[in-house]
Amino acid sequence: MSKSVEQHLEFCRTDYQSQVIKMHITGMSHVAIGQELDKNPKRIGEIVQKVHRLAAASGVAPYQNLNREVAPGFTTKRVSTAYNTDGDIVLQWHIQEPERQKIEELVDQFVEGFKDEVTGIHTPIDPPSSTDDDLMVSYLIGDHHLGMLAHHSETMGDDYDVKISQTVLENAIDRLVGSAPAGEVGVLVNLGDFMHINDSSSTTPNSKNLLDSDGRYSKTIRAASNVLKRTVLRMLEKHNQVWLVNVRGNHDPDAALWLNEVMRLYFEEDPRVKVFDNASKFIWWQWGKNLVVTHHGDRIKMSNLHGSIVSNLRQEWGESDHTFVWTGHIHHKNQEEYGGALFESWNILAPADAWHAGSGYASSRSMSCVILHKLYGEQGRLKANIQELI
Repeated sequence: MSKSVEQHLEFCRTDYQSQVIKMHITGMSHVAIGQELDKNPKRIGEIVQKVHRLAAASGVAPYQNLNREVAPGFTTKRVSTAYNTDGDIVLQWHIQEPERQKIEELVDQFVEGFKDEVTGIHTPIDPPSSTDDDLMVSYLIGDHHLGMLAHHSETMGDDYDVKISQTVLENAIDRLVGSAPAGEVGVLVNLGDFMHINDSSSTTPNSKNLLDSDGRYSKTIRAASNVLKRTVLRMLEKHNQVWLVNVRGNHDPDAALWLNEVMRLYFEEDPRVKVFDNASKFIWWQWGKNLVVTHHGDRIKMSNLHGSIVSNLRQEWGESDHTFVWTGHIHHKNQEEYGGALFESWNILAPADAWHAGSGYASSRSMSCVILHKLYGEQGRLKANIQELI
């Protein structure tokens, strides 16, 4: 058995994957393996590709002349190869970056350092006297961009800073929670980009564009934590259970991780509060015959979003009569039925910053909640417009 084969086997995570890969490297086709194991050949191909991707992320892909393992805690970001006229490799550059798992471990360590300060602060409060067991009310926060700075002289719109962003969100929650029915479950759905900046550099994580931010990063951290805590506490007055969903956006992919952990630690002694894990960019849940899937909406087309949901949530898709896909990112309301699901992006409460205003981007500003019945799907929705919140 060759070294390359042994390396591929190292990246198998289950005994079944190892069995498939061992048969694959002997030259058996996907069809032949499928017949041998009584599995669909397409599924065999998916397993082979998954193992290949895992290996390639660690710098091992012999079929592409890539056979250099990366350093512990890193993953392959990009590889450039130079060939001579005979097709032989002359030079090869490997660019590595910290792997997501490592980043998440660092976030866990960061949050653990504050655990003594955060855990136990929240004292569970009495539940409401009665709720409707069949109803779930989801409160949708579009890209809130807390920490963004906007001035009307540059944008021809409203001012925006940390204090204003807190105020309008608190007012919107008070308005919607006060008007919504007392469903058994209230879900706070943060659709990503809740925070305008990901770290103290005040730049976008990917393109490193400089952002207009209000003050120091510590100010944004404190405000984000406090406004989310207040929101959950307000919802606990109305609903017997409160679920918190923090989707990671393109502005705050790492900040959303630690913010989620802070909320989990703060409410971990309260059995009425559930904080969803947000390591994946997809967060989903079921409510009776309803399937709700959330994603920030960046870097993915609707057709691919639909395909990913159907592929990865096959059982849940089949069990549901009503499927909703909620996204943010584009800052304006859009609704479309696609492949048996209702896809919606949502308005935001934040105004345009100088860059968006100068580029001609504009959208209505509001926050909504959606009421779902366990069996019959959507029963209604409420909206709080910005004019009634400032």
